[in-house]
Amino acid sequence: MIAKPIFATRVGVITSTVLVTTFASWQYATIVAGGSGTNGFELASIPAFALLFGWITFSFLLAFVGWMRLIRNTPMRNKTCRTDDNAIVDRDALSSTAVLMPVYNESPDRVFAGITAMLRSLAAAGNATTFDFYILSDTTDHEIWLKEEQAWGKLTDAHPEARVFYRHRRKNVARKAGNIADFCSRWGSHYPYMIVLDADSLVEGQTMIELVRRMDSDDQIGILQVPPTPIGRDSLFARVQQFASAAYGRVFVEGFAAWAGSQGNYWGHNAIIRVAPFLQHCDLPILPGKAPLGGEVLSHDFVEAALMLRSGWKVELATDLGGSYEECPPTLADYAIRDNRWCQGNLQHARLAISEGFHPLSRFHFSSGVMAYVASPIWLAFTALCIVGTVIDRMHVTPIESMSKPMIDALGLFVISMAMLLTPKVLALVSITADSELRSRFGGVTRTWIGGFAEMVCSILLSPIMALFHSRFVISTLLGRNIKWSAQQRSEHSVRWTEAIRQFAVFTLVGLIATALTAYAAPQLLIWFSPMLVGLLLSIPLAVVMGSGKMGRRFKRWGMLLIPEEIEPPAILMDRDHAYGIAATESLIDRPSLFETVIHDPEFHLLHRQIESTTGGDGELSVSQSKAIEAAFAEGGPSNIPVEVRSALLADLKTLRALHLESALRSHADLQSQT
Repeated sequence: MIAKPIFATRVGVITSTVLVTTFASWQYATIVAGGSGTNGFELASIPAFALLFGWITFSFLLAFVGWMRLIRNTPMRNKTCRTDDNAIVDRDALSSTAVLMPVYNESPDRVFAGITAMLRSLAAAGNATTFDFYILSDTTDHEIWLKEEQAWGKLTDAHPEARVFYRHRRKNVARKAGNIADFCSRWGSHYPYMIVLDADSLVEGQTMIELVRRMDSDDQIGILQVPPTPIGRDSLFARVQQFASAAYGRVFVEGFAAWAGSQGNYWGHNAIIRVAPFLQHCDLPILPGKAPLGGEVLSHDFVEAALMLRSGWKVELATDLGGSYEECPPTLADYAIRDNRWCQGNLQHARLAISEGFHPLSRFHFSSGVMAYVASPIWLAFTALCIVGTVIDRMHVTPIESMSKPMIDALGLFVISMAMLLTPKVLALVSITADSELRSRFGGVTRTWIGGFAEMVCSILLSPIMALFHSRFVISTLLGRNIKWSAQQRSEHSVRWTEAIRQFAVFTLVGLIATALTAYAAPQLLIWFSPMLVGLLLSIPLAVVMGSGKMGRRFKRWGMLLIPEEIEPPAILMDRDHAYGIAATESLIDRPSLFETVIHDPEFHLLHRQIESTTGGDGELSVSQSKAIEAAFAEGGPSNIPVEVRSALLADLKTLRALHLESALRSHADLQSQT
């Protein structure tokens, strides 16, 4: 049963979208047919226009609903964590919960600094016993793997009261989804709930407590998602993303929540999940055919939410909760690399959108995920159709006749489209300005609006670049090119000019050609396409400037593009940065490789053996492989063992122990000879 307000919202949004899109499309068709010599290219642009305008209209209406909901119900303040004022939380009675952090070749210093900060936040909230932390490693680099074990050992020594567990999986089967599934099958039955994180996630202790309380209070919730806030980056590109999320994010999230209700979605991290129905119903299907569109499901989160809904469980969005954080990519190229992975995963959802058994809202979520990427090639195709159609018109009619089409009406449609894209952001800035407490947390009225203007300019300039990226991703996926899902780039780094030229020279060339052709064949269209053309022409310097940490820190000193978490930093972020600073400083000390250390050092060798034997990670090498490794060790020590077999050796505790004993005997013999 759908609640009446949600049903009314859906009917209103759908009806308004259809009516507005129909009227605008009719207007556009009138413009196309308004002059002599209408051709097939212009006619073909009409359905493309209708699809794009409908997508823009729907997004605008959802944002407007979100803004109305915010100003009617609550201030737009980014609370650290808001709980039910009438609720009495008995922390000792909360259900035990597993907090999962899957990692794949991530920086152990950053990962364990985040775990340390969350442990301290839970202790400050008065609950350090309800939550068990699991670091679920799929790391393939043997040095990072051993660094994870070393960091886990240090953390458990420093916090003996904390329940923090570490498991390393030898094979990255089914990626993150497989990692979570492995945990559920082995240890999930011990917990009613699990909070799923990403390697860059931070969730405050009070927020975790409130999530568990809400799950305990409503036994029909299967997934409860907390919107994460991007924080902690210095590059100008990241600062723009952080500001956009902090300033406008609540408007869009509230609109989505008003639309979806209890048939919401899951974003893959910073959410709490009921383990039993997840185990029972959320086994991911294997899509027929070969990758990239077949095989394993890549974007697992949407599918898991759909499977949960199909089984009668609620999937909700906790829009009133804060204290949930993540990091965004530091550069434009890093952002595009992440989007490439998401694009391939989302395009798979086109097949699920027409599969049997899914809830209509799940089909909508699948379709929206597809449209988020397919809209770009549709936009480029629409642009090309308009230019070609106008060129053909010019070839067959006189210049005076070619200008007889109602260009003022066309410009009006363009202005309306841009207004629907930008108005939600303006409304969000108005709401911030009207709230004295919140505007001070953004640096004041002037800085808030300057930051908003800077973000809008950047988003307009970057949109054609991302459109070309997305178009390339869509086309390559449809042509069968499967991408490799590697570890994300999370550390800050600048973009060199040579690197930017290599990455974006093609974008600049496309901009030059498009500008020249438009100016020659259809100069009246330049005003339509100027935002796209300028962004492409400036793609190389944009990549350099936007990726600059120095430029981002300069904006911060000027008080521009600030977010509340920078003016009033949350304790969990300061604790994470402090712990990471200490760990990073220690990592600068020149030490032998950890692979050599695990063979030579008795304490570290024992720690590794205990972890592997406890979590069931022991795997035997073949006799020939073991003999070859022992021979290489005998000849030249650990450094003589080939890199490609070291991970397998670390999983073979029998052979590793033999090398450790041989190392100990050599050390003893050397000591005897010296005395």
